[in-house]
Amino acid sequence: MTPPEAADTRHSHVDIDADHAYATAVSVSGLWKSAREDFIHLFDGDVIESDAPGSGHSDDPDIEPFFPLDSDTVIRKTLSLDDATAVSATIAFIAREAADHAATLLFTVNGHEVRRPPSRLAAPEARQYQELGWSRWYYVPCPSGVLQAGDNTITVAAVDGLPGWELMIADYRDFHKGAEDPLVLPRSSHLSTDGGQTWSPERGDYVIRLALQRYRPAGSLVSPVLDVAQPEETPVQSVCRVHRIGMLWDARVPRHTHLRLMARTSASPAGESWSAWQPCEPGVPLDAVQGRYLQWRADLGTSDRTVSPALLSVRIDTEMTAHQVPAVRVVAAQNPLIQRSSYSMPAEEPGCPLLNELRERCELDAVIAGAQTEFDAIQRLHRWAYHIPLRKCTHFPWNPLAWLELTREADGSFRQNRYDRRRRDTMCLYPNVVLVAALQSCGLPARHVNFHSEGMSGHEVAEVWCNDYGKWIHLDATRDYYWYDPRTGVPLDTGEIHQVLVSRLQQVERWDRPYLYRQDLDALVADLPIAFWEGDYKHSVAEGALYLFRSMCHFRIVPRFDVFSRPRPLPVSQGTEVWSWNGYLNWADDMVPPLPHFSCHTNRRADFYPTLNQTRYTVTATTDPHMLHVQLETVTPDFATYEARLDGAGWHDVEKGFDWELHRGLNVLETRTRNGFGWTGCISALSVMAP
Repeated sequence: MTPPEAADTRHSHVDIDADHAYATAVSVSGLWKSAREDFIHLFDGDVIESDAPGSGHSDDPDIEPFFPLDSDTVIRKTLSLDDATAVSATIAFIAREAADHAATLLFTVNGHEVRRPPSRLAAPEARQYQELGWSRWYYVPCPSGVLQAGDNTITVAAVDGLPGWELMIADYRDFHKGAEDPLVLPRSSHLSTDGGQTWSPERGDYVIRLALQRYRPAGSLVSPVLDVAQPEETPVQSVCRVHRIGMLWDARVPRHTHLRLMARTSASPAGESWSAWQPCEPGVPLDAVQGRYLQWRADLGTSDRTVSPALLSVRIDTEMTAHQVPAVRVVAAQNPLIQRSSYSMPAEEPGCPLLNELRERCELDAVIAGAQTEFDAIQRLHRWAYHIPLRKCTHFPWNPLAWLELTREADGSFRQNRYDRRRRDTMCLYPNVVLVAALQSCGLPARHVNFHSEGMSGHEVAEVWCNDYGKWIHLDATRDYYWYDPRTGVPLDTGEIHQVLVSRLQQVERWDRPYLYRQDLDALVADLPIAFWEGDYKHSVAEGALYLFRSMCHFRIVPRFDVFSRPRPLPVSQGTEVWSWNGYLNWADDMVPPLPHFSCHTNRRADFYPTLNQTRYTVTATTDPHMLHVQLETVTPDFATYEARLDGAGWHDVEKGFDWELHRGLNVLETRTRNGFGWTGCISALSVMAP
């Protein structure tokens, strides 16, 4: 018999500071919060460009990405601004310089002149311009107040026609590679060979951008789903009815800016019956509260791009009726939070023909057969990608099937490369894309990552999600190694390695003062708190690993996994010239600030490292003391089903919502997901003692 209910009125309060709101949000767009700030504001930085889809080093030998700027050559580019307001502006462009040249570039912006001497004079501490034979980004301050709403004309010439500079052009024949449909060519660049007397249309778009110091016009933050009835982490939620929810917030809202809070409510943690979003007024109860679960949203905006509103904190006050029933006692709980990225990051298609053929032709099932753990399978594919021969590779598309050289030995096995050093014989992009494809073909979420420091060229690697560790792992198929924490043995992701590097930087990394030329590089890598896996190879990876550790200031990803089923958009090239595609998601932080020539940056772990294949449960008491209701959620690519195990018995498929019938004594529930390949995800568990 169900005992009579007892009920009493209760109040709860949730105080959320800016740090917590920013870190735990399920979506952040157009906003930023530095670790040194106690408030969230609009992102400060705006890039005006039209060249990115076609910029890079083409696979077409008839397309030359650089052209000399000397003699009577003058180039002209037009960039349009809806609003010219900015604190400051910089011209960003990609170029190469000849050794010991004496040419100065003359820029005009709407007729106003600014000069850029050779780097040895203009930026003597930025020795990468003189010492590294590679293309680089250059920055020239734009004269104050010369930009205008509408078209802005930039011309560039070499003073007195002196040689020494080569500038990049994005050829229109390559634009389809880096753009979505419908493809629209900018037609904004023109060339003069007679000192600017006459002009003709160019074959492409000059890689010249405007980097503006100004706030984004709008941004928003969406909170996770909150249980306002029991704001503290509680494995088993009590039965209650929420009557009233009010919100307060602390904010600074300068003139010409706005900051608005919206909220919605639901009776389900899965949000299956959300109310409409409604505006919040400080201290005024929300209308028509649907249930105990709330999600709030902050919308920030400005009509003056030099100022931003700021959100410091949010407070949620709740009044409810709590129904007392005989409660179970929680013995143990393992229920990790699911981190969701603000970026959609579409998963790879499970039936991708390229990946299925790769798995079959390369006999990858045999490669991972007998693996004792998922990480063992990952390492087998890692080693395979390091050794498998590659022939002529191309930047676009990413087609490992066309790159592989599958030659059989006399015993029928595939021929494998052997190296006289710990380094592959091909450019780093290719073996790591092959590794990503091999992992994806076996149902393991993986992606490509590239990174660099200002005084160095950079590197291309891979990352894979590993259920064994419940995290992302940095892998390098160019040398077949990974980094790990020697205290725990847990492999690291690129962001964790980056944090070790920046903790040792003595100053903020800047293009004009790279740390590489200002710090003791041997001391930088001495007594590292992280280590690298060597394996059983004859040749050590130490020299290459430490060199690459120094390169991990800036890093970025193509923010999608479906690069093999959807070949475009992708960069025209990676690793052959400096990175220029503007579709990357870039990491930035206080010690390594956002790069001015890129539009999309984040400093939120959840954006860059969303958690996959985890199952999170919400368990709610019912009026029956021997019945709990379980609701499951996950982010699992190629999701097949949820699985549950009761009291150590066999695993069985379950729906995302089900009732858990308890017996007297100890009850143990374990849940996980299974994907289409058969890999099972991370286990969540709850143990309760029932009366």
